[in-house]
Amino acid sequence: MKVLHTVKHAYPSTGGMESVVKDIVEGIHEVDANVDFTVYSNSYTNNIYFRKFLHNDIKYVKERTFGHFKSQPLTVYYSQLAKLIDEHDIIHHHYPFPNMEVNLVNRLTRLNEKKLIITWHANIGQSRWKSLEKIYNPMVRKLLDRADSIVVTSPQLLENSTILPPYHDKIAVIPLSYNERFRSGKQNARSLTAGRPFQILFVGRLRAYKGVNVLLQAIKDLNVTLSIVGNGEYGNELRLLVNELNITSKVDFYDDLNDSQVEEMYRNSDLFILPSVNEAEAFGVVQLEAMATGLPVINTNLKSGVPFVSLHNSTGLTVEPKNVLELKNAIELIMNNGELYHLFSRNALERVKEFTREKLVNSYLNLYKR
Repeated sequence: MKVLHTVKHAYPSTGGMESVVKDIVEGIHEVDANVDFTVYSNSYTNNIYFRKFLHNDIKYVKERTFGHFKSQPLTVYYSQLAKLIDEHDIIHHHYPFPNMEVNLVNRLTRLNEKKLIITWHANIGQSRWKSLEKIYNPMVRKLLDRADSIVVTSPQLLENSTILPPYHDKIAVIPLSYNERFRSGKQNARSLTAGRPFQILFVGRLRAYKGVNVLLQAIKDLNVTLSIVGNGEYGNELRLLVNELNITSKVDFYDDLNDSQVEEMYRNSDLFILPSVNEAEAFGVVQLEAMATGLPVINTNLKSGVPFVSLHNSTGLTVEPKNVLELKNAIELIMNNGELYHLFSRNALERVKEFTREKLVNSYLNLYKR
């Protein structure tokens, strides 16, 4: 069985979708060496037309990128696509990826004898591409019509989609997984530690939709510290806001930490907050990493998979996006109630068992063989 993954970016690039694809292809290859994978994506560099390499027995093919538009790589022509389609039995496409979707639609006749699987990572109508929906959706429907299976990463993606409901019979829910190194060893539910400031953690790319500015405003008058792990184009603006709010003594920024260092940050914190303000945050795998170490989570009530991962009043609290006061009150409720804190921590350790790499791998392998 030969499977081709088409995805915006892939290993060695880092990010949420890159990690998902790596988990799927390496995980399945470990349990069934008869499944051969090729991952076809864009390169972040523009000095080569395409390149091929092997990593952990997975073949990677990358096309030249000439720049980006609304976070999407710009490539004039996918020179290897037709050949790769012909060489594989299953085409597994990761949506949204507009450039590739145009190219796949233009090659629908080549897909006639192939199994087509689409993993639907986000609703484009809730993203920066919303203005192009009327042009984009008819093309996407052609792919969905042809697809043998459509995978959503949470029930909320289906519930809040304007395009998926007619394809309900093709749809399966397969949640994302997390790096289980964060759950290494025996985990016990946490309790609050007296005698030191309450330690809050954020991990993620520093982009406007992450809502870190809301979090900074919420902690202004609280006896807490905040560690911000990540980098991105919004970093300088956030540092200016920290100075403006006069909370430099409470906030620390950490760039480019490795996995072991990030794991240590989780273990040394009391609460994880994902304050994202719109559905560009489609799932939030970092919530799982936090929950795997027993951290309660505060997230936001988005029409995406975010509140599906960490459940309100079970593994933490869910607040309305952009609501500074509600977020502040939620922090205070958790930090001042040891019994509630312990309950959330215990529930987080149980909830995260539903999102293992093993479950992800087995679900996709069954889909391939069906």
